[in-house]
Formats: sequence, C-alpha cells, structure tokens
Amino acid sequence: MWDLKEYRIAGSPGEAVAMMRRGPGKGVYIAGGTDLFLFPPQCDYAVDINHAGLGAIARTPDGDVFVGAAATLHHIATNPFVTGYAGGLLAQAAAHCGNRPVRSTATLGGNLCNALPSADLAPALLALDAVCYIVDEDSQESLPLEDFFEGPRRTVLGDRLLAGIALPAAGAGWRAAARRLTRSAEDIALVQVAVALSVADGRLGAVRIALGSVAPVPMRAMLAEAQLEGEAVADLSPDRLADAGLIAASECDPIDDHRASAAYRRQMVGVLTRRLLAGLLAEQPRNDDQGSAA
Repeated sequence: MWDLKEYRIAGSPGEAVAMMRRGPGKGVYIAGGTDLFLFPPQCDYAVDINHAGLGAIARTPDGDVFVGAAATLHHIATNPFVTGYAGGLLAQAAAHCGNRPVRSTATLGGNLCNALPSADLAPALLALDAVCYIVDEDSQESLPLEDFFEGPRRTVLGDRLLAGIALPAAGAGWRAAARRLTRSAEDIALVQVAVALSVADGRLGAVRIALGSVAPVPMRAMLAEAQLEGEAVADLSPDRLADAGLIAASECDPIDDHRASAAYRRQMVGVLTRRLLAGLLAEQPRNDDQGSAA
C-alpha cells in the first residue's frame, strides 16, 4: 500500500507541474493508476491530472488528431477520429491492451510514461510518426515520439508532464497494421511489430517499421525502412520482403527471459515484418493512398 502524505488535484497542466515541484519529498503524476497500484512507487505525494483538461481526443485545425494524455484506452479504441486514422491502427492497439476494466481506466500517458519496452501503444504510435507535447509550468514543447524514451522506465520528461500526442494529418491515409505475440491475451507482449506505409503511383513513399519488446526502448527499424522507401511495389518480391524482415531483426536487441529467448524474439521480428508488409502491399488501392488527410 502507498504511504502518501498528500493527494493533490490539478486543474490545468501547468498547475500539475507546479504541484509536482512544490515538494517536499518525491511526487508522482496519476491518472488511471493501473500500473501505479500494481507497483506502488516510493513517493510522498501524488498529483492527479484527471481534471487538468487532458482527456480529450480532437481534430486540430491543421488536420492532426490530438490524443490527450489522460484519454483512456477504451476512449482511444472507440473514438471515430482514431478509428478512421490510418486504418485504425492505434485504435486496434488500444483495443488489444489488457482487458475491458483495464482499458476503461488506463490512459495513453500512463502507457507511454512508464516507458516499458513492451508498452502496447508505442509501436503503433512510432509507426504513425506521432509527436509528443510536453508541458512545463508556463511553456510547451514538442518532439517526435522516437526521442521520448531514454531507457526502461526512463523518459525525457523529468518533472514535466506529457500533455498528449498528435498524429500528423499527412499519415491519415497510410496503410497500417500491427501484430503482437503474447502467451495469453492479457499478458505483456513478447514481440510487437507495427508497419505503416504510403503508396503513390505504384511506388512506396513513407515506410515505417516499429518494434516493441525487443530492445531497451520501443524503436524504429530505420535500416529496413530505408531498403523499401521509393521502391516500385511491383518489384517487391517475397524475397525482397523477407530481406527487409531480416534487416529489421538485425536492428533489434532483445533479451532472454522466462517468457521467450532472444533468438525467438529476433526471428519473430523478421517473420512478422515480412507478413505485415506483404499484407499491406496486397491491399486494394485506396483514394487516400497518396497520404492526404482523411
């Protein structure tokens, strides 16, 4: 059980950061709290951000889809802006995270800020070029999600607060899919692969291959991506796709543990990457394959 001395409720993101810095002692941000209650941290106070205006999902004037850090996984899985973006990749990732009670409580911010290598939403967000918005007491900055993670349970935040993420309008029409291997439906992932790509005039434009559970942080397989970008779809034989899968597998750095061996994880990265690429390239052309906003 927690031995909290104080529970603070913030009315805005800036106020939440100020409350975190007020001290004395060590604090923690809390929204859904699904991970915090399983593994209570050693802290003196908690700052509740559920009333800080961070739970919304909205389309911005620029056509991006903004998902607030306090949005629940169930909200993400069912929101029409998210289900209509890039084939619903992020919505599907949220829908397969834990069980329904967990999804009704757990939040986007918690899933990302715990910074676990197996974070369920991270590969999908990386594949979609998600941008993080981080707030201080009186300022805000943005950075690509790939720069957010520093190591297991370590991010760039410090005592700042993740306000949410934005899915760029340019990726709304991308073809995208993901697979995760688990021992059971509610277990943490052994291997995660997410792929997103655009096709225009018979050629690949952007290609994103994101991996989870196979390195200290969720990551992009950029060498594999570079092998495919700009290639004619008609030239991408099964052997070419298998080669891309092998390159992706060579880029990851999995571990051996009681769930799976490093060799198995690496092999499955290759297999899943190949299968996802083949499936997406086999899709019928769509009007939005140019990558325009849906």
